[in-house]
Amino acid sequence: PIAIYLPGLDGVGISATQQFDDLAETFELWRMSVSVDDRTSFTDLTATVSKFVHDVAVSQNRSTILIGESFGGLLAPAVAMRTRAQSLLHQSPDIVDPIKGLVLVNPATSFDETQWDVFAPLLSTLKHLRDDRSDRPIGPIKLPSAYSVLGGLALAATIPDSTQLRRIVDLITQSTVTNSEELSATLESMVAGFGILDSSLPAESVEFRVGKWMPVGAQVVNPRLSKLDVPTLIVAGQDDNMLPTKEEGNRLVDIMPDAVKLDVRGSGHFVLDERVNLTKAIIESTNIDPFNKKNEPKYDPITDWSLPPEDEIHEVIERQIKPLRNLVSPVFFSTGTDGKRIMGLGNLPSGEEEKPLLFVANHQFGGIDLGLIISQLIEDRNIKARGLAHPVIFAAGGGQFAGGGPNTGPGGGDPNKDGQFQKFGAVMVTPRNYYRLMQTKQTALLFPGGVREVFHGKDEAYQLFWPEKVDFVRTAARFNATIVPLSAVGAADSVNILIDAPDLVQLPFGLGERIANNSANTISARFNAENSDELFQPPFALPKPLPARHYFIFGKAFSTDSIDHKDKRACHDIYQDIQKEMRRGFDDVLRARKHDPYEDTARRIPFEQLTRKRAPTFPLSDLQK
Repeated sequence: PIAIYLPGLDGVGISATQQFDDLAETFELWRMSVSVDDRTSFTDLTATVSKFVHDVAVSQNRSTILIGESFGGLLAPAVAMRTRAQSLLHQSPDIVDPIKGLVLVNPATSFDETQWDVFAPLLSTLKHLRDDRSDRPIGPIKLPSAYSVLGGLALAATIPDSTQLRRIVDLITQSTVTNSEELSATLESMVAGFGILDSSLPAESVEFRVGKWMPVGAQVVNPRLSKLDVPTLIVAGQDDNMLPTKEEGNRLVDIMPDAVKLDVRGSGHFVLDERVNLTKAIIESTNIDPFNKKNEPKYDPITDWSLPPEDEIHEVIERQIKPLRNLVSPVFFSTGTDGKRIMGLGNLPSGEEEKPLLFVANHQFGGIDLGLIISQLIEDRNIKARGLAHPVIFAAGGGQFAGGGPNTGPGGGDPNKDGQFQKFGAVMVTPRNYYRLMQTKQTALLFPGGVREVFHGKDEAYQLFWPEKVDFVRTAARFNATIVPLSAVGAADSVNILIDAPDLVQLPFGLGERIANNSANTISARFNAENSDELFQPPFALPKPLPARHYFIFGKAFSTDSIDHKDKRACHDIYQDIQKEMRRGFDDVLRARKHDPYEDTARRIPFEQLTRKRAPTFPLSDLQK
């Protein structure tokens, strides 16, 4: 399909430059450019773009997506209306409406709700302060005009969001000057920066475009939006200080027949920076469907998932898992049916029998050991364990959006488009997803303690905080699953917890209230709990200079073949036995690791770097006592 990008008032789209490469790889991308001295009216501009759409799309029977940012978001609907009207006027089967969808990014359809029609003319009057003397350099430096300085300050106050402003400040404050030449170059660069407005968007252009384009466009477009039945994606920066985009996005969704909204929290008017992947947003939008995939079977993350190719697994482990392995030097043990431990994972069920396999583990502090467990199971036994992960991991479309974005839904999205968790089989922890994994005889990794264990307190290391209900056992028993407890030790010894999470909520001066509100706005992982029931807030903790060694003991396997899932007593008993086996794992490791000659990380890391081998640990006999 064709994608046509319509820029804001700058006429070139400088704010979207980081999106163009991705867009050009996926679509045939065309970008409109308007020179600073162009005085084309809004009506003629609409006609020009419409003619271009006809030339590249209609005549070749190709679908087109119009992407309009800021002013372009006002122009794009006008073009869509004109193009649609022309296709209806001809009433020929050979002339079809090519507009497949609209993408409106912080659209200026809200212009009437701003004061820019007053402010812009006042700003442009500063051009009259310019005279011949203002163009004369002072020393080696030519000073910018009053319009360029004050206009630049006005834009600096309204365009950047807090993250972008912080980067600008850091860039300025981190610049070092060691001699007069560097000082002169720095001053020239700063002055040139203020002078950009004069050359890129001079006062005459601002006056014309704000006075002639914006009000005319708003009058033409807004009354007709309710009849514009074109699939539309609205990308709305929630911290836009130039336009009331947050409210405008809601209005457009309400009045347009087929509009969906992508809220990007923390982003301002220049929303299309590296925190947003616009190409992905378009492809995954629920209504535009640029590649006509609506009629294709929807990807099912439970039954359609498969492990990535071997070379990709190796690359991910080398890049993401190996650095953590080098720090914590994990040691894995497994347990036979007789209760005896061995080094490695040789005693684990294969996970390939005609029954599901369920690993249940304590969630270590910080929850960063999931990758260590999954990768070890793959490498040692080719066991493909599906992690059941907290909903927060799936927020923002797998991490492409800063706190907002199209959610992949309760099951996760296509792992080829999402993050590494989904790519390696993780799904959102919901009763339905867990049930279906057991039903389809797959291997799952469940952390019943959830957030409560991840963010445990000062004196709560290696304690289980499991719910009273035994639902996961009942579902496992329904499908005759084998349950293997996993006791993990090491993360809690790698940090110093100074303030527990519940105590942070009690902090004065509104800090505690803000923490409580942030936690309440985070989706709970427990389907039968309110968001406010789960405190999603880490304690205030400082990492130790070097992390502790990590130990993982897979305990004795429990068969549920003889358990009736309707027998609450039997399910409760095995639930207690699983916890007892996990506590045995904690006790055995905490006792045995005292005899690990390389428990001390400062000694272990140099040994492993020199020998290129994993440091030995305590004798296996110490684990059997």
